[in-house]
Amino acid sequence: MELKHLKHFVAIADDGGISAAARRLGLTQPALSRQVQALEHDLGVTLLDRGARSFSLTPAAETLLTDARKLLEFCDGMTQRVRAAAGGLPLRIGYSPSLAADFLPLAIERFSQLHPGVRVSLHEGTSLEMQRSLLAGKFDLIVAVPCAAADAIHWTTLRECGWRLAVSPRHRLAAAPTITPADLHDERLLLYDREEYPDYWSRVTGYFKEHKIQAKVAGEFDGIASLTAAVEANLGCAIIAETSRVVRDGDKRLLCQPMAPQPQPIIIAAGVVARYAPPRHVLAFIAEMKLHGDSSSLPMLRVFG
Repeated sequence: MELKHLKHFVAIADDGGISAAARRLGLTQPALSRQVQALEHDLGVTLLDRGARSFSLTPAAETLLTDARKLLEFCDGMTQRVRAAAGGLPLRIGYSPSLAADFLPLAIERFSQLHPGVRVSLHEGTSLEMQRSLLAGKFDLIVAVPCAAADAIHWTTLRECGWRLAVSPRHRLAAAPTITPADLHDERLLLYDREEYPDYWSRVTGYFKEHKIQAKVAGEFDGIASLTAAVEANLGCAIIAETSRVVRDGDKRLLCQPMAPQPQPIIIAAGVVARYAPPRHVLAFIAEMKLHGDSSSLPMLRVFG
């Protein structure tokens, strides 16, 4: 009996179906079904009463589910204790530079001073990439905008921020003191990729529908670097978070104009897997991010030694 089979069995029970669990785990439905069958073979029992379009847990499966949760929780704790004893407990963080670049370094610096035994690693990614990696166990937490996987991820709000319109100094709107919806009619828009950043697309398209703005999508991009490079080349304009480095650093190659009225504010949050209680060092880091994300002067929290 393999631990991964138990993890996947628990995921099926939590998600209420093989299809839903397979999507969240990044597996095909047949592959996940084979893993359940292998677990049934190892135990010598039937775990799922399969119907045409649904299934139910057998009494044996109900018993296994209770014990499997305890075993997986123990194994997670054991892994953390062993790694800590070996000289470094990992903290793997997925983040979006355009959302967290201003407060994340400060949080890491202060957290590392308090918890030198934790090894922090950062990994950039799109919204969809980060969610998939978190649910697959590759990240301990992510810093992103809460979106479609909210039922599988527990979110802690860190801050809210507004938007700016990024344009080239050669763009016709470069001299506008404030960008209004009327200014955006017939403009060429440069946007983040709709599949990788569904939360961004929802906000931007909602804003355009609300104000009846007719514009043309001139390109989709996989991150802030490629997006701002296209803006700099004057291929169009882009709506970006006011926390982006190009806004905060006052990059002369771009102008970041205020917008009025503003689109719906961006909620920046820390996400962890919902079905497990986060380890103490993860909670400690989230507490640090809240302090620095809120620009608060409150004393730091020391959650564990």
